[in-house]
Amino acid sequence: MCRFYIYSGVPQEDLHRALRLAAERDPYAPGGFQHGDGWGYAVYTMGGSLAYYRSARAIWKDPHVPPLGLAGLAHARAASKGEPLGLLYAHPFQAETPDGRVIYVAHNGSVDKTALAAALGLDPKLFSDSWLLALFLAARWADPEAALAEALKYVKTALNLAVLELPGPKAYAYSYYRLPEGPDRDVYERYYRLYRVRGNGWEAVVSSTLVRHIGGAPEPLELGRLYVLEPHGL
Repeated sequence: MCRFYIYSGVPQEDLHRALRLAAERDPYAPGGFQHGDGWGYAVYTMGGSLAYYRSARAIWKDPHVPPLGLAGLAHARAASKGEPLGLLYAHPFQAETPDGRVIYVAHNGSVDKTALAAALGLDPKLFSDSWLLALFLAARWADPEAALAEALKYVKTALNLAVLELPGPKAYAYSYYRLPEGPDRDVYERYYRLYRVRGNGWEAVVSSTLVRHIGGAPEPLELGRLYVLEPHGL
């Protein structure tokens, strides 16, 4: 379970502050907890360079702040039970497509790690489920919508994704989740829901908890729709 944001255009909201606050105290998380198992970002800067950073530290304990850019994403991790910890497993994951593009992938949810590893011919013990998912998507990113449709069969809880593609930059967001039956259904939906926020010349998609710390009029994402973020609206 994790929190993230992705944007295109220069945000007028402090998305980093919103992510840090949401990670340190997340009242929307089922059971209530912190997202303190590492964090990271990928930003296409104003000058056309790439800033890529990952840390095993909790985001609220790390003084480092991502630069503003023309497009970027950031992620704070709360590792699923049994998943490996440390710097290598902090999001976003960098993966290369067959035609030489690079994508940076941030994921919220859990997927079938064993089945994904088998599909990729890799040892599941060496990877987290989200890392394997990033490699799976990159290998099929010639058609992003088809790649996501194929990934759905591996979903255990959610396939909430932020993807930054270079060259470009292109910023993508996607939301899909499965809710348990019973009294906690609404709790999980509130937690997994992603929102789009827009301003003058920028737009972003954020995890639900971040909405508590930013302004604007957030709109929930449609499930199963791939969003391509644009500086002046979708």
